[in-house]
Amino acid sequence: MHNYTIYFKKKPGFERFIRKLYIKYKTMAKFSGTIKLESITLTEAKDLSRFFGISYIEGETISISIKKFVSIMNNSKYVDFDINTLVKEYLNVELITNKQMKEINEFEELSFYQNIIINNTGIGKKWLKEVVSSKKDPYQLLHQRYNKDKSSLKKELINIITFVNNLPKDKVLLSIYASTYTADPHYLDLDTGHSNLFLYAICYIRNLDYPNTREEKIKILSSCNIEIDNLSNYVLTYNLLSDKKNINMFSQNKESLILNIQNIINTNSFYTKNNKVYIFENPSILTEIISKNIDVAVIISGGFPNASIYLLIDKLLETNNKLYYNGDFDPEGLLIANKLKEKYQDNLTLFCYDEIDYFTCISKKKISVNRLKKLLKVNVKELMIMKCLLNVNMYSAYQENNKERIFSFINNNK
Repeated sequence: MHNYTIYFKKKPGFERFIRKLYIKYKTMAKFSGTIKLESITLTEAKDLSRFFGISYIEGETISISIKKFVSIMNNSKYVDFDINTLVKEYLNVELITNKQMKEINEFEELSFYQNIIINNTGIGKKWLKEVVSSKKDPYQLLHQRYNKDKSSLKKELINIITFVNNLPKDKVLLSIYASTYTADPHYLDLDTGHSNLFLYAICYIRNLDYPNTREEKIKILSSCNIEIDNLSNYVLTYNLLSDKKNINMFSQNKESLILNIQNIINTNSFYTKNNKVYIFENPSILTEIISKNIDVAVIISGGFPNASIYLLIDKLLETNNKLYYNGDFDPEGLLIANKLKEKYQDNLTLFCYDEIDYFTCISKKKISVNRLKKLLKVNVKELMIMKCLLNVNMYSAYQENNKERIFSFINNNK
């Protein structure tokens, strides 16, 4: 380390100045102009005043000419002074500009993809090579995941290449297909990051546009002999209308109806009498609605919504229906509400989530500290009151005990 670097190391009032020299170089690729220091400290004021022969005052904002700094050093006892060496030694860094760093990062990322491409084969390899060279979709998605966790991305890309290189010749369930190559039956569940990349690869192979809806995704997978579990994936409904007479008969007879994915896909459209659909977490609410002959359309999520529910909701939104949701007041219930609100935004209204609702149906069931931690993921503003109530009181509250306020809301919202 040069003597002038040692000198400045002993002058703590120069640390911020030298750090800003480095930032200046990264931006401009040279040391020129001025360095601005806002609200200087007492130490900075003392060290800089002695060096520049100017009376600086603690708390003021000053500008220092880099040219003057270099001139003073060149006329000092440090005849070998070099500003590049000072910054490198003082901060223990290499002088690389932002532009150079960007080029280095781009080269490293390209090498990352090339390594995967070289060590794989088949149509999956061809897909990744095309994405990287053209930087078309889903390149930006890959780039984001690379910056977040390149190790996980490498495993994921190898899996996706394996999947598309081994598309089934006979019909197979998505869960079985996924577990065959990853030992995880949920690896390719719809709306996961893995399934999105997988669908991009399939669309490349089949020369298709990327699907925008759940139904389109299911159809594309089906064209590759990969089937969603249509029969066991179902949703409980009430009072829905459609283009099919057999479905409408249940509404006419005031009977509930269970629809599976196959039923929903094979129905062109769903609609309601007043363009409003109420989604509840628990089927007991529906039992009450039927017994009281309340004329509304209902979907029961039965917990976290499955593929059939999302598919049905998508079709209802196509016919301009407004969604209303109410669930249990516990960490899991709020997570469901949070997820639905984030997904459907202004198309979905959360109702009966006020303080009065909580204390109307509060239970004696204590919520553990570990379960309360789940509330950290709840962030939509409509749920903040309930989130706070749960954290403070630590007791669950269930919508079955709040049914009178729920029915009052429905009746006032007709």
